[in-house]
Amino acid sequence: MRFLVAGVLALAVLWGGWWFIGSNAEGHAARAFFAAQKAQGRTADYSSLSVVGFPSRFDLTVNDIALGDPQTGVTWRAPFAQLLALSYNPYHFVVALPHSQTLETPAGRFTIASTRMEGSVTFVPGVAFALNEVVGIVDRPTLTASLGWQVGADKMSLASRRVPGRKTAQEIGLRIEGVRPDAALRARLDPAGIRPDAIREVYLDAELDFDRVIDRHALNAPPRPTGITVKDGHIAWGKMVLSVTGQVSIGATGVPDGKIDLRVQNWEGLPQILAGLGVIKQDLAPTVHNMLTELAKGSKDPNVIDLPLYFAKGWMSLGPLPLGPAPRIGG
Repeated sequence: MRFLVAGVLALAVLWGGWWFIGSNAEGHAARAFFAAQKAQGRTADYSSLSVVGFPSRFDLTVNDIALGDPQTGVTWRAPFAQLLALSYNPYHFVVALPHSQTLETPAGRFTIASTRMEGSVTFVPGVAFALNEVVGIVDRPTLTASLGWQVGADKMSLASRRVPGRKTAQEIGLRIEGVRPDAALRARLDPAGIRPDAIREVYLDAELDFDRVIDRHALNAPPRPTGITVKDGHIAWGKMVLSVTGQVSIGATGVPDGKIDLRVQNWEGLPQILAGLGVIKQDLAPTVHNMLTELAKGSKDPNVIDLPLYFAKGWMSLGPLPLGPAPRIGG
């Protein structure tokens, strides 16, 4: 009996020592991360940082967090962020974020709200902590812009996982259900008021290729995207359904090259939506409408249009219509 008690006590002491070492290591790694970001000229502030959860968990909480990059003018702020893990499985983390956060950008300030925002992250076992899978769920998200518009949704789910056999590629899945633009945004996207209050679904199934593995070194040397393959993307708003497939390569300077195939069912009103989203200039909307009208005349079904979006030599065009300079991606 004494040997059993002694064994249990020894295991308890060893486990307590392991938790103490692990919790200190996690706290040190978090503080080192913030210090490294500041050393590189980025915004990386917090008011307090703690690790609790003895004996079975490592629960990291960072309060009053701010992360940003002055060069891009983008800063994320939140009252707290939590990273939770079981002490016997250091390669699986649960992430919990607050109901309200802010994002400051050159385009304005955005407030992100939700009733639940949480997810999980798993890594490939090893000292590099290579990313394996990310899963996120957001209930009742809303995005409020300082410019005076707001958009909400019923639910948003995001998933990413390493493509089997391709260490530098991630498969991305996104679904947003019940997207509801407010009156101000609806007036820009649907001035005639012919569409339902809610966009039924926004969906994306794609693959992203990078020039290196996404691992613990990614924050100091971010992997550069080298290609995008859209296997299935669609937006359904009333009778209009916009479907997207295609493949684009991305050069070292971030310039895309390739083609995205667009199919639009019940396309009337699409030019105004593109203008409202800033994809095209407002004065181009009538030209795009006339072009789509002519294309529809040659289609088997005048309500369905197939149109390629080309990226070449730093420019983009919608079919024969030039749209202007292509956006740089990660360059």
